[in-house]
Order: sequence, then C-alpha cells, then structure tokens
Amino acid sequence: MLLPSLISLRRPAGTPLTPEDIFGSSLGGIFTDDLQNLHGDDPDTVILYRNAKFGELELRTTDVNGEEQRRKFAHYLWNAGVMMGELVTGRVGAAVDHGKNGVTESDEDEEGWKNDEWWTDDEEEKRWSVEGETVLELGAGVGLGGIASVMAGAKEVAITDYPAPPFLETLKMNVTKNITAPLKSRVTVQGHEWGSTSTAFEVSHAHKYTRILAADCLWMPWEHENLAKSMLHFLAETPDARILCIAGFHTGRAKVVPFFEEVVPQQGLEIEEIYEMDANGKRRPWAKERDGGTEHMGERKKWLVIARLRRAVRSS
Repeated sequence: MLLPSLISLRRPAGTPLTPEDIFGSSLGGIFTDDLQNLHGDDPDTVILYRNAKFGELELRTTDVNGEEQRRKFAHYLWNAGVMMGELVTGRVGAAVDHGKNGVTESDEDEEGWKNDEWWTDDEEEKRWSVEGETVLELGAGVGLGGIASVMAGAKEVAITDYPAPPFLETLKMNVTKNITAPLKSRVTVQGHEWGSTSTAFEVSHAHKYTRILAADCLWMPWEHENLAKSMLHFLAETPDARILCIAGFHTGRAKVVPFFEEVVPQQGLEIEEIYEMDANGKRRPWAKERDGGTEHMGERKKWLVIARLRRAVRSS
C-alpha cells in the first residue's frame, strides 16, 4: 500500500527490538489485507515521513500523561494526517519559490509517482493548495499538516491542539526540527479546545484563516458540534475560504457519518466535494453505509473520506 510506505520509524540507538516491535513491523507482510493506518505511540521513536517534494520530515509523538490525554490519541500519526501532508504540499513539479532549507524544488518525479500520476489531477490539486493562504490546523497531533503547509508556501500558519503542555511541547519540537529559520516567523503553536472562542488567541484570530485543516478529528461524535463551531469561528468570511477535512474509518463509519450528514448543515457549513480514497489512491463515492452496516474492519482501514467544506451559501 502506497500511503503507509511513506512512513518509517527510527528507534533510539541501542534500543533492542522487542517481539512486539518485530511482529508489528511485519504485519503488512504476514496479513496482506491488514493496512498499517497508525504510526508511533513511543515519544522516543522518530517517525520519518518521506515527502516527494520536500524530503524527509522527522516527527515525534506526544508523551501523554494520564487517561484523559491518552484519549486524544495525539500519540499517533494516522494515515489521514499523512494524506493531508501529501495534498497540501502538492506534487513534484508544482514548485514554490522556497522549500525546506530554502531550496527550490526540482521538476523530477520521485519513486512512486510516474507518468504524471498523483493523488489528484491538476485542477483538484490547485483546490488543495495552501500557497499564499492563512492556515489553521485543528487537532494537529504531530503537526504534519501545519508543518507541510509552511513548507508549501502558506503565508501564516497556526498549529493547534488540546491546551495541555505535552501536546504543545511536542508540536513546538516538531516545528523546530523541520522548519528552518527563514520560515519560522510564519508559524505558531497554540492551544485550542474545540468550541472555545474566548481565549486571547481565539478572539484575535476570529475569521482569520482561509484554509482550515482537520485530519482524523471525527472519531468522537460528541465533539462534532464543538469541532464545527471552531471551524466556523476561525474560517475567513471570504467566498474562497475552505475547510480541508480527511478522516479514516478505523473507528467505524457510524462515528464519522453524523459530522457530514448532520452537523455540517446544522452549523452553517456545506460540502463542496466529498469522496473516499484508499491507500493506493483508488476512489469511490462517499457512502453513509456499506455492506448493510457490517463493513469489515480490515477493509475499512484502507479507506479515508476526503472532503472540502465551506460556509453555507445564504439564499437571498
């Protein structure tokens, strides 16, 4: 599967591999239908994400404290986050005038994408571009979407997650590791609890962002309304402002569906485009239910829902 192949792990030097490490890394070869859809869970292990345009990014996960923080699942990088990194950076050849370490990207294809193939076509790629945009990442986890946006030419980026020190310290560490000095002034890390609108950051940045990123933020149905409220609070009131949303079905399709089918229209948002894509780039239409509600776990782990949202158009 192409998407997980973009990720590798670098464990601390001298750390012996446990049987669990060996077995976990070989699951894809043993069970060819079982997709690796999460990466990390060890703050001492570096997650390496290979981006064809900007090279290798080094990311660490959060060293969570207690059950409340662990339930946020910031101690993993999920495939939805990897896909977000892919889509906001764009394909090789769609170069911006600066990149990692200040180097302009070449037009050469990297291994894995040949003959102009990519996750999207040229026109759709433009609709996912963050170049020149103001970008907010919600529920950032390791911050891949926001970090990739800085590299891809966003003019200002705020990377946010739950306002607990371990979450924010990890995000700051990942920004420092991957964003070089010329671009650091474009990015900040902020604490934000979904639905809150009263902190200094939230008040001063209301309706600030032309692109809002949300990768794998839909597995908690009880937080859908708060998530949508945050999206609306921060989303710029311009016709071209968009929310870029990607989520996996690994926790069950039934947990994801209410956000798009119920909360989005109720909160004054609307879907511009929505579809499903697997880890190899194969597409199929969005569906509220598959296989009569008995969708197999191994099969649904391969798929992501990919959507662009906007403010609902008010009828005159």
